This record gives sequence, C-alpha cells and structure tokens, in this order.
Amino acid sequence: MSESNSNGASPHFMQTMLDNQWLMLALAVLVPLVLYTIWGLWDVINIPPAP
Repeated sequence: MSESNSNGASPHFMQTMLDNQWLMLALAVLVPLVLYTIWGLWDVINIPPAP
C-alpha cells in the first residue's frame, strides 16, 4: 500500500505518530507511571511533620 492518500499528499506528521503502535504503547505505560510517581512524591512531601 502506498503512503500517500488519494490526492498524492503524504499523511500528516501527527497521523504518522498516532499510527505507530509501539509509540502508543510506550506513552500508555510512561504517562501514568510518571504522573502517579509525581503525585505520590507530592503527597509524601506535603505530609506534615510528626510532633
């Protein structure tokens, strides 16, 4: 199959990125990992010191 659509133009850059299954898998794993890690560290930092 050709990489161009019916008018001869190549697909848009974002469409090419979204078609990459490995990139989507990496983002699906890394984004929650990073966000929950930051959220957890933020909660630990904001724990008031014990009296």
